[in-house]
Amino acid sequence: MHLLNIVIFLLVGFDSFVLGIRNVIEPKPKTTSSEEIRPWMRTIYSTVKEVVTPTVIAGVTFSRKPLATPDPLEPWVSLNKEGLPKTIKPKIKNGRTENASPTYSTYFKTVSTKTFDYEELQAHNMDPNDVYEEEVFEDEDKTYVSLNPIIRCTPDRYLNKGLAKNVPSEPFCTPRENSELKVGKTYFVTWYTNFFRSELTDETAEKVRIHLSYVREKSHEKGFGKRDMRATFFSSEWIRNVDGLYPLEIYEEWLNGKYERKVVLSVQPSTIPDDEFNHLEHGLLINIALGSRVFKKTKEQLALEDAGIMDDTWYYVALSIPTAVLIACVGMYFFLYLNRHNRDISDVRRFALSKRRRVIGKFKDMKKYKNINNRRYDELPSYNKKNSKQS
Repeated sequence: MHLLNIVIFLLVGFDSFVLGIRNVIEPKPKTTSSEEIRPWMRTIYSTVKEVVTPTVIAGVTFSRKPLATPDPLEPWVSLNKEGLPKTIKPKIKNGRTENASPTYSTYFKTVSTKTFDYEELQAHNMDPNDVYEEEVFEDEDKTYVSLNPIIRCTPDRYLNKGLAKNVPSEPFCTPRENSELKVGKTYFVTWYTNFFRSELTDETAEKVRIHLSYVREKSHEKGFGKRDMRATFFSSEWIRNVDGLYPLEIYEEWLNGKYERKVVLSVQPSTIPDDEFNHLEHGLLINIALGSRVFKKTKEQLALEDAGIMDDTWYYVALSIPTAVLIACVGMYFFLYLNRHNRDISDVRRFALSKRRRVIGKFKDMKKYKNINNRRYDELPSYNKKNSKQS
């Protein structure tokens, strides 16, 4: 019976091979890690019920429901220097966590000084009249900032700007100065929220809004804050300062038919009125462009940018040099042509001929031949035809 099963198996396999038949393979069900985004409910401030609706912006999910158990390897979102998001996945290597979620030290904490007397502390090493002072750091309200998965802006993440790259980009972390933001993409503008804290009241502005303004920066004034602001063409609605970010989508109509425009990005706090706000004081110079460039910058262009020449002024300077040389050559030609009958070059010709006919001199007086031991002509061997011998 066992032998019969083997024979049948071989016959079926041979028949399948001859007829080109193969067994049907059912496709495996596709799996995905993305979950359907649904609203969820939470309780804030102990008693307040709130329904949270997640939103997706530029591929980043905000207000996602947190995990039931905190995971130190939970992915988080970083930003490149232009403000584009990038997901970072922490991992454990050699017992340490690499690419862990960022920590912010005391940048978002409120510091206060608390005073204690002897009666309150009863410390054994205090005198009854001693007073002890201690700095106390109070955590911020994380009710809403915890819903933001993107890295926050802090002063240690500022990118230097200016001609010498020695000016902090405060209050901005992204984008960096002179970044090229392309039409159709969304970039995250981030700023340090406590930058807008009043020194008098120690209160931080609750609302801010984003401005974009056309600007022209002259080559010889680059880095000296002498930019000519043309007009503000975009202003966002008032948003919460505590979020510290704004998704900025670039539109083609902002270019006004041009391929590229220079603009200044600025953040206005609600504590400064419109007529007192200076867009250039802490503004950031960026470029908005239609799309990807089809050419690379040459070494000359990079050298000009390093020298601080960012506009078209150098083109006019470069074109004026050969133009001036050409005009000078044409003028010289007409001058010589008009004076061709009035020129007397006999002196030049006579000088040239005298150089060609100059007398070299005697060999014995030449330094080159002084050390040559010459013999007189009559001392050299001579040939006598009569006896066919040399004498």
